[in-house]
Amino acid sequence: MTGPERTALVLATAAGDRRIVTGLTLGERGRRVATRAGFTGDRLVVVTSADELRAAQPRLTGALLVIDARDQVVAAELIEALEPALPGARHAIDPARGDAAVGALVVDGGDAAAVIAALVADLGASATAHPTASTAVPVPRRARFPVPDRAAVRAADKWQYELVDKPLDSWLCRYFYRPLARPLTKLFLRSPFTPNAISVISIILSLVGCAIAAGPSRMDHIIGLAILVAGGIVDANDGEVARLRLEMSKTGAWLDAIGDDMARLALVAGIGIHVSHLHPDWHALPITGAALAMTVASLVLIYWYCIFVIHSSNNQDYTKALQIGPGVRADGPRGLGAAIADFAAQIIRRDAIDLGVLVLALVHLPEIGFVLLSVGALVTLAVVIPTHLKIVRSLRASRA
Repeated sequence: MTGPERTALVLATAAGDRRIVTGLTLGERGRRVATRAGFTGDRLVVVTSADELRAAQPRLTGALLVIDARDQVVAAELIEALEPALPGARHAIDPARGDAAVGALVVDGGDAAAVIAALVADLGASATAHPTASTAVPVPRRARFPVPDRAAVRAADKWQYELVDKPLDSWLCRYFYRPLARPLTKLFLRSPFTPNAISVISIILSLVGCAIAAGPSRMDHIIGLAILVAGGIVDANDGEVARLRLEMSKTGAWLDAIGDDMARLALVAGIGIHVSHLHPDWHALPITGAALAMTVASLVLIYWYCIFVIHSSNNQDYTKALQIGPGVRADGPRGLGAAIADFAAQIIRRDAIDLGVLVLALVHLPEIGFVLLSVGALVTLAVVIPTHLKIVRSLRASRA
């Protein structure tokens, strides 16, 4: 889409427009969509008036992508639909909504000059007043949402929040953590906090909670684990804000993943230390040290797979390694062993564990959490090591 001579022109809302959808004005969202598509520097022009467009006209040479972000929330799918699979001019249409055109247009050469001249003459004209020779390209439902006035903002907000659920979310995350996180997400969207700053807040809450939970008293343990769960709720906010404000980054993805694993290690240590106070004769500290060592070893192998094999910052993608087939993929029928491996891979996920140990603390049974975490660390390592060896053999065979 971003050929060497192509420029993006975003028609944005004027300053003071109060149609703000999930933290962004319509025009700013259009600009961020274009930026994420690769249009930066001189190849991205944002205008709000005919005068600005007239002044920018010398920069609009060659092929042109026009995005009308004045009366609609635009998404990446709007631009993706106009990828140059077809020659010549193309304009986006939205059959599901019955629109003739949705405010996106790709033109080349002389057509671009004609479109710019029409927009300069009357910026109120639709950017999809396209040349008659252009080809209509249908867009998916997720490509855009019309926001003609402030009354439509609420509906557009609801449409945007469909983005926050991830396919890899567990049932508990989707129906417990995310509903509790939603009000906080709305507050964060109105704040200057970046997704990375929210991740740091979650990490701090989790580590402080585990440190408090390591105390000898039952109340310390309960309060600490409650703070840990609060950190897990905030952990859902960073990704939601990033997706809604188009602020996703590799740094943020790694920070989120590493923060979860730091919380997991801190939880093992916190519960082990607390149980050592309750039962000095259990040798809880050596067992905790062994559990921490096994957890670290498992994480090293999991991160190796994510970094060097699938090039992902999401360690939940490790489930792809649990059924090794052609090309080291998780395709095909899955047997009992793979199902057991799936379960083992979920052990290091924080949502169920955090809530589970809090419930055990409330019923004064931290010993069960201690045993389960220790056994879980052993089971995880017992599954990850052979899976890792299988991955290495498969990679060597594919390179032979």
